[in-house]
Amino acid sequence: MLVNVFAEKWRVPTHEGTRMIQTDLGILGAEIYDPKEPLRRWFVESLYAPVPGRALGGIRAKLVDEKGFVSFLNQRDLEVSLGMATPGKWCIWAGHEYVDAEHEDWFGICADEEDLLDDLQEREFLLRAGSPQGVLYPPLEITRRIHTEARNDFEEDHVLLWDMDPDTGLGPDPRLETIERRWVRSDKRRLYWDRI
Repeated sequence: MLVNVFAEKWRVPTHEGTRMIQTDLGILGAEIYDPKEPLRRWFVESLYAPVPGRALGGIRAKLVDEKGFVSFLNQRDLEVSLGMATPGKWCIWAGHEYVDAEHEDWFGICADEEDLLDDLQEREFLLRAGSPQGVLYPPLEITRRIHTEARNDFEEDHVLLWDMDPDTGLGPDPRLETIERRWVRSDKRRLYWDRI
């Protein structure tokens, strides 16, 4: 088990205003095998706190493959993928058994809108680190490659509209809860991983 985020003593600190976990739990850079797409090589790039209200809790690992695609892996499936847990054994923190990639409850490597907001905020976080006083100035564009599920890959362009709270006009505004009002997706293209 990596960590039981539901036990008080295991609370993992996050960077202020984000779900990015401050510790690497010793797994950053670890290679993850994808049983759904075995030719891809995925690596753990960063870790995130659980998303409230998800059926399957636990931390999430942001993964990046050798072609720059980003995706996520939930803690339960991550523990199995890293060999830290065995399918059929009891998962203490989740309250059910670990499953393998052939089981109907296996989520595997995938990303939803919440995951993609976290990725966008991390990219913004890195841009702020290289900007004077952490302020971002439009027009600013980023392109990212994302993997939402097996054989479902995209490339997206995003444009920064402003770096301020749209309600108060105060900036800079690095908060996760307002990120969708700072950035807008300007284009989305389907990609075929094996053709890149």
